[in-house]
Amino acid sequence: MDSRLNLKLDRINQRGVSHILAHWPKRSHRLAELLIHSYGRPHEATPSMLIWYYNSPWKRTVLHRDGARHNVPRPHVDLLEQTIDAKISPDACTQIATFDGSIVIDRTRGEMTAYCQDEDANTFILNLAHDIVLGRKTAGEAREILVDSDDLLHHVWPNPYRDELQFDPTIQAGDSDRVTAEPN
Repeated sequence: MDSRLNLKLDRINQRGVSHILAHWPKRSHRLAELLIHSYGRPHEATPSMLIWYYNSPWKRTVLHRDGARHNVPRPHVDLLEQTIDAKISPDACTQIATFDGSIVIDRTRGEMTAYCQDEDANTFILNLAHDIVLGRKTAGEAREILVDSDDLLHHVWPNPYRDELQFDPTIQAGDSDRVTAEPN
């Protein structure tokens, strides 16, 4: 087990969080309240974001005051980024980028970050990305599932891909890379 998981991290006091959230738009304010209910007060807070560390299954959760407009699978605003440890090959990185631009891969740190409207959406796209990494789905197949999934945003039926990660994130998955000889 990663020793970082055992750290006792300080949290921002409630008064500080309340002061910051008083100036946030309704959508991000509501999501902040849900996250605080689930994970407690954040470890870091600025006027533009709240940050939690090691709030399982996430390595890091960042809620932004203002998000980015995104139209896949339907128009919404990406407010929440959530990061897991992941070891991903360069070929899989290309496939994941083709699948969804709201997934960011940092191979050096061994991280994959989903940036979407809420935790369920992040879980859903990370599960699809993991299927790409394993070769279970192509980028096109994963995108088709994402676009066709009426249940992604509506909790009408149970959906294991939306409800929890279908894999254990890899701890310490970094790839410090190496120098290779250039071909002649």
